[in-house]
Amino acid sequence: MPKHSLIILCLAATALAATIGAAPEKFSGSTPLQWSVRYANSEASRLSATNEYGMPKGKWNYANFLELRSMLYLDDRLAEPKPRYRAFVQATTDSFLSDDGRSVARFKPGEYSIDDIAPGVTVQYLYRTDKNERYRNTIELMRRQLDPGKHPRVSEGAFWHKKRYPHQIWLDGLYMGSPLYAEYTATLEAPEKRQAAYDDIALQFRISAKHTHDKKTGLYYHAWDESREQGWANKETGQSPNFWSRAIGWYSMAIVDVLDFLPDETAADKTRRAELITILKSVLDGVIKYQDPESGCWWQVTDQAHRRGNYLEATATAMFAYTMAKAMNHGYIDRATYEAPALKAYGGLIETLVKVNADGSIDLTQCCAVAGLGYGRDGSYEYYLSEPIINNDPKGSGPFILAGIEFDRLLDINETPKTLPSSPVFKIGTIRATPQKRLSREELNAVAAAANDPWARVPGILSRINAPGFPDRVYSIVEYGAPVDGKGDSTEAIRRAISACNTAGGGTVLVPPGTFVTGPIYLKSNVNLHLEGGSRLLFKTDPDAYMPVVFTRWEGVELMNFSPLIYAYEEENIAITGDGVLDGQAGNENWWPMSDIAKGRRPGVASRKKLMREANEPIEKMDPNKRVYGKGETLRPPFIQTYKCENILIEGITLNRMPFWGIHPVLCTNTIIRGVKIVSHGPNNDGIDPESCTDMLIENVHFDTGDDCIAIKSGRNNDGRRLNAPSQNIIIRNCVMKDGHGGVAIGSEISGGCRNVYIEDCRMDSPNLERALRIKTNAVRGGVIDNINMRNTRVGRVSDSVVSINFWYEEADKGGHMPTVRNITVQNITSQSSPRALTFKGFPDNPIRYVTLRDCTFNGVEGADIIQHIEGLVQENVTINRITAANKPSASKKKK
Repeated sequence: MPKHSLIILCLAATALAATIGAAPEKFSGSTPLQWSVRYANSEASRLSATNEYGMPKGKWNYANFLELRSMLYLDDRLAEPKPRYRAFVQATTDSFLSDDGRSVARFKPGEYSIDDIAPGVTVQYLYRTDKNERYRNTIELMRRQLDPGKHPRVSEGAFWHKKRYPHQIWLDGLYMGSPLYAEYTATLEAPEKRQAAYDDIALQFRISAKHTHDKKTGLYYHAWDESREQGWANKETGQSPNFWSRAIGWYSMAIVDVLDFLPDETAADKTRRAELITILKSVLDGVIKYQDPESGCWWQVTDQAHRRGNYLEATATAMFAYTMAKAMNHGYIDRATYEAPALKAYGGLIETLVKVNADGSIDLTQCCAVAGLGYGRDGSYEYYLSEPIINNDPKGSGPFILAGIEFDRLLDINETPKTLPSSPVFKIGTIRATPQKRLSREELNAVAAAANDPWARVPGILSRINAPGFPDRVYSIVEYGAPVDGKGDSTEAIRRAISACNTAGGGTVLVPPGTFVTGPIYLKSNVNLHLEGGSRLLFKTDPDAYMPVVFTRWEGVELMNFSPLIYAYEEENIAITGDGVLDGQAGNENWWPMSDIAKGRRPGVASRKKLMREANEPIEKMDPNKRVYGKGETLRPPFIQTYKCENILIEGITLNRMPFWGIHPVLCTNTIIRGVKIVSHGPNNDGIDPESCTDMLIENVHFDTGDDCIAIKSGRNNDGRRLNAPSQNIIIRNCVMKDGHGGVAIGSEISGGCRNVYIEDCRMDSPNLERALRIKTNAVRGGVIDNINMRNTRVGRVSDSVVSINFWYEEADKGGHMPTVRNITVQNITSQSSPRALTFKGFPDNPIRYVTLRDCTFNGVEGADIIQHIEGLVQENVTINRITAANKPSASKKKK
């Protein structure tokens, strides 16, 4: 159906709804109740076939049980003699409960997570309809979590979101706890305790509204941190930095669902209800202003319509549609004001975000899989866009089904069974009751560990990292005039081949076997520079060849400088592939003498010092385009630099004799560096330096370098803070660090921050290796370094520490930008020889926080570790085999 036809159809709905006996209102050919049944059937078939929500595969999860509960409400609306969905929902629920209902598999009371209360609402429905005491016991277990002195609260009395999220109110938390609390109070609470409980429920909404509402936009922020300690929290208000539509959607649904159980008898009752309805109207009035006028849907980041990367998001749209329809049905809001945006939302949901498959099943598309705050999630616009987008997320499935039920009521359609799809085919036999008492302690510990596993984010990151594709067109540099004698200049031939390939829409620029001399290469979009086996590009060593200057970054500072040997700026879909060699020909006679650390040569000092001074200028006075270096200065160019590019593949090639850093992606998204070999031992010859990049995979790379193998960066000092662009979502695996100073280093140019780094299955064994994992920063750099993880890595000899976190690097504490380093996990690491295993040096008033070492063995340790100013250091099954003065090993084990 064309969109303009749908809009006309929706606007006519008010008159239609008031006409008893009129034809059912249809959205893209089906009524709301038909859509709900079609979707419930599709989901039931998918879920029962895989036992996805039941034990042992499923989780005691708020989203799963919201969808299950929506199926129960759909049964109620259908009012058929034999309910369609109840047996499936009940079997799934029962699979979690012990025989008496007093324990629940995968429910962890001591974690005090408000999310884990929400599944109890489904159990309340089952108890309400058959009075089985098993369900009553489970409801009591959930409700007792909220008793005074149990689930922690902020100072004004609202619940923390979770114990592990201290002092924080999240909007979604109101949906997770309040509906169960309200229904329990109305139906099971002792009468003398009800008024206090109702007051407490109203308090939850009052305090959350007070601290999350933004008067300027009318919207509600995702969360509030009373302590102002979280990295995402505004230091003045405590609010998170952005408006996330689904968080607001949870909040709106919480209000209409709680109002079902708040009494309306006494003056106090009426005051409470009026307060919640006022908040509800405020929420809806705010989001309606940001409803997409064309589709009727809402954007993932509510107020950032059409900003690059933002998308129309299904779960929030379904939540708002449900909330408005239900609120009108109950008289909380007036139809004259809210019916048009409600119908537009539901119509847009069907037309824009529902996909009908060939087999008749349907999918709800463009669902944000998950989003939260803390533990590497900073609440930035970029963060909300970094989470996976999937189909049929239960956080949208339940509201979609519920919305159809409420619109069926709103439009007074009076659907008959004959007009509805038939019942689904269930495979309930796959769902078995698996009570908690049958789980061993080891199994329960494994479940608990999995719930907090930082590595659970890796599949989502990998799903977003994809190699670019190229048309099947080939442009040989020889055909464009590249000399085949190994002596002539191929620079222009390569430039012409790349230009032709780009102009034609993309393809492969081929470097055939042979030796070719070239100056700088400028890659363009949709071009794969492919070096066949036996090919070698020799890069000129005359600095004049790398003029004029280009916009680049040097040791974390933006400037105009020599062109990198291979350079791309604001391009997309680019690659450098093949089995050939890129030879920078750098050495003691051409590039390396510029280094300020080359032995006996220090001409580079003046240029570097000048640039570092410029990095510390006041941000408002900075203009990197006026920092012109290049000829006459001594700042060497990196070998390969992709700058503000997307969709990058560097695979298979070998890099030799590099002037400076090797591969230096800056401000790039979706990068794969795979199967590359880097062999170069000049000064500052880092292998790979990701800087302010998002979503990167580095795998199967062989490092034989003169400096750090991998050094992750995000800008230096004020210049880095000016851009404020972190390096994030970086996966490093299956790499060999044959030689280099550091295996994986983070910093020190890290002022923009770094988060979500995952290092696994690497081998590090170098005579010059100083540290396997090194984090270096100071009070001039600052920056937030969060959620850094290393596992399953073998280390040979290191000359300093296996793991090092150091705030005292270079300027140390002589600055006003205190760094934050937290949530570091090192697991299953073995080392053979080192002066010490660990060096952790925080500041006295600004410690390192939350470092966990698990299942690690450090052999041949010669001295004591340095542990200074760290909070939350956990060592589990860590073995340190120290060498005594007599050179006799004595094992000491730390187990906590």
